Amino acid sequence: MKNKAAIRLKENELKKAAIDHNLNTNAQIAGAIGVSPSQLWRASLPPDNPRYNSPGPAFIAGVLKAFGEPFERFFFLVESDTSTQRNEECER
Repeated sequence: MKNKAAIRLKENELKKAAIDHNLNTNAQIAGAIGVSPSQLWRASLPPDNPRYNSPGPAFIAGVLKAFGEPFERFFFLVESDTSTQRNEECER
């Protein structure tokens, strides 16, 4: 089947930036980037977890605005086989 690209979060880099900005809890981090704590938690899960959601445009923009760092610090692109990728749109 066709490969599909996906954006993944570099959780360790987000946590480092949060510490640098004195954000100590997931609720504080989520508030700073303009998403719910649940959205932050879901984006931090391993992609094979059924509760995982990839970071969407608002999540990505919030991270970049809150921390003023380039996209590549916090996110990376992966290609996955669509035959094994779950349908994330159904859960939104």
